Formats: sequence, C-alpha cells, structure tokens
Amino acid sequence: MESKQLEMLIASIVEVTKQRERFALEDCFSRIISRLTEAATLTIYHLQRKDDETFVVPVLHLANGVNVSARSANIKPFPLSSNKRIADILRKPYVASAPDAVGETKKEMILPLQGAKGDVSAFCRIENTSNDANNQRLLPLLLEFYTNFLSLIEDNERDALTGLLNRKTFDGRISKILTTLQTQHQRTADNSSDINFCLATLDIDHFKHVNDTFGHIYGDEVLLLFANLIKKTFRDDDLLFRFGGEEFVVLLANTDTAHAHLALERFRAAVESNPFPQVGQITVSIGVAVVSPNEMPRITIDRADQALYFAKQHGRNQVCVYEELVKQGLLKEQDIKTGDIELF
Repeated sequence: MESKQLEMLIASIVEVTKQRERFALEDCFSRIISRLTEAATLTIYHLQRKDDETFVVPVLHLANGVNVSARSANIKPFPLSSNKRIADILRKPYVASAPDAVGETKKEMILPLQGAKGDVSAFCRIENTSNDANNQRLLPLLLEFYTNFLSLIEDNERDALTGLLNRKTFDGRISKILTTLQTQHQRTADNSSDINFCLATLDIDHFKHVNDTFGHIYGDEVLLLFANLIKKTFRDDDLLFRFGGEEFVVLLANTDTAHAHLALERFRAAVESNPFPQVGQITVSIGVAVVSPNEMPRITIDRADQALYFAKQHGRNQVCVYEELVKQGLLKEQDIKTGDIELF
C-alpha cells in the first residue's frame, strides 16, 4: 500500500471514530467511500418494513461529494419486491457495468451494509468511473470496520434490558426530526407539510404492584414482553424508546393524530390481550401529542404526558390525544413557544 493510500485510510478511520450516532456515521462513511471511489453519485438506502412489505428508502444522497436531498434528486422509495435485481444482489457485494443515458460505460456498485445483528439493514449504491484496483480492495475492510463501529454505537444507543433506544439517544433523534420539519415548513408558503410526527408516552398500569407482588425478575420479564410487543406493532421508521422503569416513548413517523391514535389503540389492545406469565393481564395508558417544529421537545413531551395523566386519572388502559382533549375542553392548552422560554 502506498503511503498516500495509507494516510487516507488512517485519516478515514480517525474521522469515523469521531461519530457517536448512526446517521452521523452514515454521512461520514458515505463521504469516505465517495472520495475513495471517485463516485459521481452515492446513495444510502435503508430497508424498512411496513405492512408486511420491505421498502427501500433513500436517506442520504451525494452528487460529486456534495450532499443533495434525495427529494430534489428525484430519488423515491420503492418496494424491494419490485426490483428483483437489487433484492438478489443484496445478498453479496456486487459490481457491475451498465450503459448510462448517453451511451458511456458507467460502473455501478451496490454495497450491503450490515446492522449490529449481522442482518442487511441498508445498502450503499455507487455510480462512478474509478477503476483504481487498490482503492477497490480497501472497500471490504472499510465495510467491516463500519459494521463493527456501528455495533458499538448501537450498543451505546440501546437500553440493555429491552434493546429499545435509550433516553440518552432521544435528544439527538428528536433534534434531527425537528430540523427535517423546519426545513419542510420553510419550503412551503403556508407552513403546511407532508411530513408529520406524533410523540406518544406509554406507561404500564400498576407496574409497581407487579414488582411488589411478584418481584423484580417477573417485573423485568413484563418489560421484555412489553418491549417485544412494541417492536412487533410499530413500523420500522417509527422510533421506539425506553425512558426508564415502565415508561416508554414512541415517535410515530409520517402520521397525523388520527392515524397515530389507531396505531396506538391497536398496540393497547395487543397488550391487554397478551398473557404475561405468572402476572396475568397487563394494561397500558398512552398519551399522544403532535411534534411541532416551532417548539422545544420538552413541550411536546409535557403535552403527551398531560394526555397520559388524563388517561391514568380516568380509568387507565386507554389512548388519549392531547389536541383532542384540548378541543373538547378537557385540558387547557399550553401556549408556550420556544421564544417565551428563558434559558439560564
């Protein structure tokens, strides 16, 4: 290996190890691969499950090393089943040449990206003109390094008991969502958006009684089964957190309060009907609020918590939506904007 290549490899490793969350790691990794392959375009796709179908969703796109939104590049999600070629080649690294629109030869490379559990959860699609064999040989090493470092990041982001995202990770994820919403609102004159998020706080009813009566071993078993129901019920693009104890948070992507209520009611019913060994029946109370780009995350959580407390005070085992409670006059609306809060 030439000294220049070695220097680039070490610099890349240093750059990668500075990252502390998956999206930043993907952005860093894509720029390294783009430089290494002299890529004309590079796109990172995530594989997401929705209604028993796997969708291929673009999350990052570089054109000549410059970050360009997938939307502006007209790169859209599609069902994996609609592209057998990609479905087949995701099983192994793939390099192929294909003619482009102007008749030139353009090399395409698809690099499967393994998650922490070893499953292919994403892939990198590259179109380039580089034929440097030495650089190409570095790719498998960088991919393996990426996978190993991603495992470390995901271990740090996850709750040790349930495997859900932890409280520490929430701030970074909600900040990214708010940035997305703010960007979308700035593009629309009427401040409308086709991207919406709802935040739900979930609390297991009478969980202290479970611990006091059956002990913490059975309490942990309840938390594990509850977390598994969360994973089975919600979509891959919904973010699932355990905040601690029996408190959980779900960030529902691309949905309004009506659809969020339906999804959460489906989950509530699943918990109610699920047998919990030794303990018997468990129920859950849930509060929901809309995520606004103009307000701090703490305000959204407070609103969801108000709806949750209302559910607790009015019989438990139900889903309550903050905005609906305000509309019905059952709760007084919080009118707290970011600019009204003094930070010390």
